[in-house]
Amino acid sequence: MEETVETNSGNYERERVPEKDRKRWLSISMVWIAIGIDLSGMFMGVALSQGMAFWTAIYAVIIGSVILGILAIGATYIGAKAGLSTGMISRISFGKKGASLMGAIMGISSLGWFGVQIGFFAENIGAAINQLTGANTPSWLLSLIGGSLMMLSAFWGYQAIEKLCTYSVPLLAVLIIVATLMSLNRNGTSGLASAPQGSNLSFGLAVSLVIGVYMVGVVMAPDVARWAQNPKQAMIAGFVGFTIGNSFMIIISLILVKVMNTADLTAVFFTLGLGIPSILVLTLAQWTTNTNNLYSASLDFSIVFKNINPKLITIVCGTLGILMAMFGIYGMFENFLSIVTVLVSPIAGIYMIDYFLYKEKYDFSYEEKLQDYYPISIFSWVVGSTVAFMTSQPPAGFGLFTLTNVSALDGILVAGLCYFIVTKLTKGRK
Repeated sequence: MEETVETNSGNYERERVPEKDRKRWLSISMVWIAIGIDLSGMFMGVALSQGMAFWTAIYAVIIGSVILGILAIGATYIGAKAGLSTGMISRISFGKKGASLMGAIMGISSLGWFGVQIGFFAENIGAAINQLTGANTPSWLLSLIGGSLMMLSAFWGYQAIEKLCTYSVPLLAVLIIVATLMSLNRNGTSGLASAPQGSNLSFGLAVSLVIGVYMVGVVMAPDVARWAQNPKQAMIAGFVGFTIGNSFMIIISLILVKVMNTADLTAVFFTLGLGIPSILVLTLAQWTTNTNNLYSASLDFSIVFKNINPKLITIVCGTLGILMAMFGIYGMFENFLSIVTVLVSPIAGIYMIDYFLYKEKYDFSYEEKLQDYYPISIFSWVVGSTVAFMTSQPPAGFGLFTLTNVSALDGILVAGLCYFIVTKLTKGRK
């Protein structure tokens, strides 16, 4: 077995989560719900409200979120059964050295989005503070404060993330629901029937957009699911967490935009006299979501840099993300990160099929038997990524054709199907 640094961090970056530390489904689902309540969901709600009728949009959100929940069931089952992070599962699926490549891709994606989301947070919280006080707070300062909070909770690992989400989800829900009820009481429900103000969105495209918001979260689901007491608990948590977590903020945004007749949700809070709560919502929403980006990045890079203390990896990654945001260069990486994210999705298709074909490899005693590379896994990942690029719209891809209208889902399905077919044709992976 390869030597790795013993850290006793309690986060089990390079080993299975022991039974004594496993959690029940409710606390785990709270983590996924908290991750889903973010600014991306808010803006998705705005886009849907401007492109389609209210109830049609609601149906699209529900269907898309349920599809995500169903997909999450498979990924969470494997995470709980193996007790391993996504990076460690890729080690079994792709081989000891093959996993370094996959870990680097997943790590770059998660770290990059961590930096982008810090910058996104600084912009929005700065606008809210300005509207409340009239003061212009420097973006670099807000990036430093927000990024440091996110890095601190990621540094202490899953236990800290769980506590943060357990306390923040009820508070977020109360604040957001209060704002919604106040808006309905103020303006009534007539706005819900108003015609869309923007370009029409087809129902299929709307469902695809809803799925796409949280699709990469499904791929990385084992990072959280490994803490579940058993696969059943993980699957329940996954379905509940992804379904509610993805839909809650989108539906709330739909209601607020229609009722208040504005796409500026921060302004909605201020109009209702909820300026300070709006700042709290923005802070908690991005804190809980973006902490998970850094948490996943540190897990992934722990597979790449096997002899470096995982805590140090978290600090380095967090510092890089904060610097990206402080110096305003995070926006330059968004197109690049969209491309890298396309490369992440096929990994899930392969590890899902691999688990159900080769369950014995996920046994505790199999580590010594792992090969450096499994060529069929690498080949299937290349095929899945290529198709995902072809179905992604520029700049992330070429937009040559469509399959499911969700390029990440295309990558998962094609890579998994390719892996299954080639494995059966070659009668194994040797």
